[in-house]
Amino acid sequence: MSKNFHNSAENGSALVAVLCLLLTGGIITAAVLSLSKVGTFTVYAHIERQKSMFVAEGVATRVQFLYAADLQLHTSEKLGETDYTEYDYDRFLCDGVKHVIDYYGEKVQFTITDTIGGEDVAQDVSATLNKYVNEDTDADVQETVTKFGNYLQDYIDTDDNARDDSWETTDYEDAGLKPLPRNSALQFREELTLIPEFLKLYPMDKDGRMSHIRLIPPKGSPETTGKPTLFTATPRMIRNYCGIEEEKVPEVMDALKAWKNERTLLSDTLDEELLNKLKSNLATTESGLLTINIEAPDEEKRPFSRLVFSFPAFKIAGPENELIEYLEWNFY
Repeated sequence: MSKNFHNSAENGSALVAVLCLLLTGGIITAAVLSLSKVGTFTVYAHIERQKSMFVAEGVATRVQFLYAADLQLHTSEKLGETDYTEYDYDRFLCDGVKHVIDYYGEKVQFTITDTIGGEDVAQDVSATLNKYVNEDTDADVQETVTKFGNYLQDYIDTDDNARDDSWETTDYEDAGLKPLPRNSALQFREELTLIPEFLKLYPMDKDGRMSHIRLIPPKGSPETTGKPTLFTATPRMIRNYCGIEEEKVPEVMDALKAWKNERTLLSDTLDEELLNKLKSNLATTESGLLTINIEAPDEEKRPFSRLVFSFPAFKIAGPENELIEYLEWNFY
């Protein structure tokens, strides 16, 4: 009897060991499967974003020639006044209208706007900051504008004498920003984010970009000075550049949104007086410098590396010397 009891105990111990082994194996298998599933999602998104970069570059070339073809057929346009329904083909203008094309089986959305847009903080400091405020601007905001103006002037001037409440070389060094300041003209608009008070006045857009600040062209490239385009104007620009009452600004922004999304003529949504104010103070003609933004369609939520680039327009035969000069080329 004792022998049988001893064998039963050994069998029981072996069963426990086997069950523990099976449990451990199950836990490891579940962990591996879980990690594999997570890895699949991660890798999928990464691969899709990499693939979309090639797609965006292909679309970029196609859009450049679509615009050139449109320019060949229609030499001049008043933006916001083109009735898209009159044509049996799509039109491509610097008006912010959303376009969706099929690129080898993949739908891609893009917009074309004029590069001469946004506020020219870097190249026309005084005039731009003067237009930031009006008689209704809060006193604290006016003070911030004044302070930023001093910071910016000290950032670009050649001396080391700081204005009131401003920074010069030692201040930037103390802030860990040596070798700033530049002590010459800004070369990149992104430099502005390093200057105190700037982001309080000009926060990034919803995509984390400085889309509302005028692009600074590389040396030797076409100038980006001039009246800013209406189709990238912010509410504050609509109010202060055009002298439009605060309560009328939402009406203008809704009209611009309807134009971009539904191609509704501005003359159908705005009265003549209001429209004339906009046209008198903001540009509604094309400068010849284009900014193209490429992304996935609004209704398709998928991984996509968006591309924005700016360049001088060229004719249907292609750019001179077969070379396209880009003022900007960024994935985001």
